[in-house]
Amino acid sequence: MIFRKLILLFFIQISFTQEIDKNLILDSVESEINGTEPGLILNLFSEKNNLNFSYAYGINDLAQNNFLENDSQFRIASVTKTFVAASVLRLWEEKKLDLDDPISYYIDRNIYYYLIDGGYNPEIITVRNLLNHSAGLFDHTTHPNFFKKLFENPSYKWTRESQIKACVDWGKPIGLPGQQMKYSDTGYVILGGIIEKLYGKNLDKSISELLKFNELNIRDTWFEDDRNDKRIHQYFRNGTDAYNFDKSMDYFGGGGLISTASDISKFFYLLFNNKVFKSPRTLDEMLKKYSYSTPSQMDYSLGIWEINIDDIKLYTHSGFWGTQVVYSPKYNLSISANYSKGWRGGMNAPIIKKVLKLMK
Repeated sequence: MIFRKLILLFFIQISFTQEIDKNLILDSVESEINGTEPGLILNLFSEKNNLNFSYAYGINDLAQNNFLENDSQFRIASVTKTFVAASVLRLWEEKKLDLDDPISYYIDRNIYYYLIDGGYNPEIITVRNLLNHSAGLFDHTTHPNFFKKLFENPSYKWTRESQIKACVDWGKPIGLPGQQMKYSDTGYVILGGIIEKLYGKNLDKSISELLKFNELNIRDTWFEDDRNDKRIHQYFRNGTDAYNFDKSMDYFGGGGLISTASDISKFFYLLFNNKVFKSPRTLDEMLKKYSYSTPSQMDYSLGIWEINIDDIKLYTHSGFWGTQVVYSPKYNLSISANYSKGWRGGMNAPIIKKVLKLMK
């Protein structure tokens, strides 16, 4: 049986005029998850209101029957894309690249020729196209061969080149650049290589330095390596434990970061409170909206998209393993959640919807 930890302060201060009973939040978390199944970690963060509240509920490792902790680390999958996009925008601030340059200026020759062989033209695909998923790149992770390889050989070692080659070998271009938004991990894998090339360090060091992790006190976020002593078990929807699946399956920029609920909430909060970029103009560039002749599946900007839950505007990103983080301008608040086995029922984490309802 899981016992709720003693809460000494019973209310969370959301703003100068609004409080939420913490017990209502705990009840909401516990209503989401059977405490004997893979669990959920929730965080609410607002520096302005001195708020950094986490609550973990449920099982970490089903084989060992041990519990999640508030500061457990997990693979954040595609939430990595927000960090990658912000890093590219930092390079843009430093005048190391132009967002509307063709990617041929920045990619290695072997990647250039892989794309040419696949029917893509790196001379007209721009950095911006990669960032807002309008490059027309096939997403290699959507092909059945990708998961077939994973389940046949969980220790298979992917490389950036092999993932880009899979895009070329398994699919065809999806229209011309700029015609439509079509989500593609492959584009962010390419962006990861551009960051490394322009910054001169591996992606882990590049992102942590460009985004000032040390200065911002983001201490538990890095590209997965042997420091992962607190990384939790995460599960496919069929119940398969992905803990020992090689990190390279979701690495190189499309994913790859591990983090905590607190850290990803804090990063989103600081991003929107002008602590990450040198200029507010850069955040405006990140949030710029795009329209296409073909309707988009989401309102995706540069590494982030806008949603509306119960008439509350939010900026968000989510990840394959069951992670979502949102920032609310209305409340100047970030909320993040990680479901160890994902969630059912739409694109948005149900616990985030429940917490937002408590705030109305």
